[in-house]
Amino acid sequence: MKRVWGHVLGAISLLGCGGIVFFACVHNDSTIFIQDVIAPQEVANNQPCVFTASTTQTFLSSGVLDLDFRASYEAEFLVGNQMVAEANSPQLDTDTSTVTLQGAVIRITDASGKNQLATFTRLTSGTIYPASGNVPGYAAIGTTIVDSNTVLNNPDIRDKVLRAPARAASVRLVTYLRFFGNTLGGRYVESDEFEFPVDVCKGCLITFSPQDINPNADVPNCIGPCSANGAASTQAPIPCVVGQDLTIDCVQCQGVPDCMPNANTLRTTDGGCTK
Repeated sequence: MKRVWGHVLGAISLLGCGGIVFFACVHNDSTIFIQDVIAPQEVANNQPCVFTASTTQTFLSSGVLDLDFRASYEAEFLVGNQMVAEANSPQLDTDTSTVTLQGAVIRITDASGKNQLATFTRLTSGTIYPASGNVPGYAAIGTTIVDSNTVLNNPDIRDKVLRAPARAASVRLVTYLRFFGNTLGGRYVESDEFEFPVDVCKGCLITFSPQDINPNADVPNCIGPCSANGAASTQAPIPCVVGQDLTIDCVQCQGVPDCMPNANTLRTTDGGCTK
């Protein structure tokens, strides 16, 4: 009889351990978290964006996507890790407090947040080291949060933005994102869900300086060297991701029709332009 109860208790113990292992794999929002979306910078031509893990960077509360330049929105997130490394070097145990991110689950809704337009997963990678005392470890992790299929197939965007004149309207999308990954010890972790709105427009990030206006016709001139400030503008810094969040002078985007309105009427036969 004792032997039988021994087997029963052994089976219960195994089930209990299985339960413990199972619950250890469930995500915990307090382990890794999304703090902010990092603002992009202006850079010299052909230079990449540089994002760091610093908490003193400029952050965005919402984004802008200009369809004159691109149809998807790439966000750079500051992601934190609150787990504290445990000193256990004599036993040579694996440090399970470091997190390696593997991807993100994104869903997109309309401005109300009630009508879901899309949901998808994007793979990404990054390592977030453990907290140091009460200070979390941080890493900058980038991923697509608005995809081109959602943008170009959305009837509101098509009718209100794409078919309208430049700068006439915008449509707000709301994105929700969770990062997921594993600790070095193999435990699955998942972040909180981070909400970030993105306004979709056409031509809204193009600017026209006073020098870009034709004084005779009172319309934008902006056809390269003909502009009074053309040479200076083409050498000026530009957004590191053109078409997202930061404005660009019309002289710096001459291949885009909305950057050179009225160009045909302002050009002369020798390739110059009227002043």
